[in-house]
Amino acid sequence: MNEGFITNLIRNFFEKDHSPKTQLLFRYWFRLEDYQEEKDETLQELWEKSPSEVTSSTMEDLERLQKRMYEVQPLFRRTHRLLFRQILKYAAVLVFVAISSVITYYVTRPSSLQFAEFSVPYGECKKMQLSDGSTVWVNAGSTLIYPIKFSADNRTVYLSGEANFSVTKNPKKPFIVQTKHIDVQVLGTKFNVQAYPDMPYTTATLVEGSVKVNETSNTAKSYILKPDEQLTYSNKKHNISIGHVDAVKLTSWNKGYLIFQGASFDEIVATLERKYNVHINYDAEKYSGGSYYGKFNPDESVEQVLSVLCKLAKNTSYQIHGSTVYMRSK
Repeated sequence: MNEGFITNLIRNFFEKDHSPKTQLLFRYWFRLEDYQEEKDETLQELWEKSPSEVTSSTMEDLERLQKRMYEVQPLFRRTHRLLFRQILKYAAVLVFVAISSVITYYVTRPSSLQFAEFSVPYGECKKMQLSDGSTVWVNAGSTLIYPIKFSADNRTVYLSGEANFSVTKNPKKPFIVQTKHIDVQVLGTKFNVQAYPDMPYTTATLVEGSVKVNETSNTAKSYILKPDEQLTYSNKKHNISIGHVDAVKLTSWNKGYLIFQGASFDEIVATLERKYNVHINYDAEKYSGGSYYGKFNPDESVEQVLSVLCKLAKNTSYQIHGSTVYMRSK
């Protein structure tokens, strides 16, 4: 991609009025981790050129922005801890980004589709139903973008994060889940997709039925999954592997369970942060390379889970201060 393309794209967005659909898709793109440094620099530049007066309205916008960026979106929450002064600057520029958890957008296009955005904050998971009767459990720190009413040709939704789908059968209208790296297509089945922007892998796990998975960069090549199979796409290496898992157990997070099958320490930490709405400080290098297995029940507290994790990691202790956890090697 040509140098400056991202900067010009953001500038163009703020300088012109755009349709609700364009605004929604821009926000979806902006939350992805790609070109983050250039995005931040462009926002800083836009702020310097914008009025700097801070009013009570600005403070309210800031609170909504902080909630949106730090509680809902794991990318910002984990990797971009901006200073209060910087966030205050961005609040004046990105006031429209601070939206409620569910907002309906009326899209001006020939098909007259109406889109909605369903976001779930850290510490929660929520169930929702689509217009075709399909049900979706959306996990913490996730966003699902979907039409209020599907088109005549297909049923396409957009996911950032993790969701568990139970799709109503309709052979004439395939159901498609689009993520940054893979697309999952079904006619009617139960499956799980995990596509958090700050995780190294994107996965599709089949519970029952059949699904077809395509790489977004190579739609000509597809993979058919059988029940209890999980497709794993490496977001950095861009390769795919398929393995056998206990799909029912692995996708039971919507019932409050935490189940790890060969998970990395980083993956476990990220999952705990989302489920318990905490931030965990630890030395990632000291715990790299390990694979961990474990099951935690819905009624287990973060302290109980951390105690077990410390035993698995060996010679590790933890302390909790408010919503921040500190893990250290003994």
